[in-house]
Amino acid sequence: MRRKLSKRWKFVGVLVGLAVLIPTAAWFCLTYEPRYYREMVPLDLPRDQIEGRAKHFVAQSLQLRNDISNEPTWEAVFSDQEVNAWLAEDLVTHFADQLPPQVHEPRVLFESGRVILAFRLERGGLSSVITVVARPRIPADNTVELTLEKIRAGILPVPADRVLDRIIEMGRGYGVDVVWRKVDGYPVVQLHYMPNRQRDDVRLDDVEIRTGRIRLAGRSDRTRGAFYTPRLPSRRILQSTFPREIFQPDSSGSLGSRRGRLVRRTSPTS
Repeated sequence: MRRKLSKRWKFVGVLVGLAVLIPTAAWFCLTYEPRYYREMVPLDLPRDQIEGRAKHFVAQSLQLRNDISNEPTWEAVFSDQEVNAWLAEDLVTHFADQLPPQVHEPRVLFESGRVILAFRLERGGLSSVITVVARPRIPADNTVELTLEKIRAGILPVPADRVLDRIIEMGRGYGVDVVWRKVDGYPVVQLHYMPNRQRDDVRLDDVEIRTGRIRLAGRSDRTRGAFYTPRLPSRRILQSTFPREIFQPDSSGSLGSRRGRLVRRTSPTS
């Protein structure tokens, strides 16, 4: 009789332990912050240097637009430090209403052949770093193909269709032909687009990514007139792209957003 009771208590103890361990492990997996992101968010630089990098990014973007309008061939090089300075300074200042309230501290990292996008998603008291690792290439004029090597929330993989189906819907709403398929087990997204409806002569020929920088190159017919850059997508579109159901929190509440600073960091793909 005592042995039976002892076995029952052991069984109950195992069930209780699993009931506590599984949610705790899931919470740690979701809230895990990769080392590269922890190093990328704070910016241990003087304020004037951060502002200078952000301004340089804007100046290069304007120069690219002018070159597209006036030159038969054009190229531009952007560093991830300049992009991140702009994300930390100008994005939150001038385009804050374009981001869903749950998204904070977006950052990019350029590796050899890869682009890494990471941001903090906060919902219901739970904060997780979303990471997307993509390898781009240009298979044809104005066609970008992205091989998504990783989509993660913390260290947990996120099913590609939960994100890509919404991106496809969003892209088609903006006149971008978006399709995706699996190649060798990886989701591959293909985007065929026209930079400007009045300027179908603009062609993106090459995207080259090296450690710390990205290079864009293309050609255009300068006799066709001015080139106007597209606007950022609306807040509604962004919210539909990064849906709330990525998280299933077990407590309510809200974490305050943290405006960070930026630095170089280790690689998420190493």
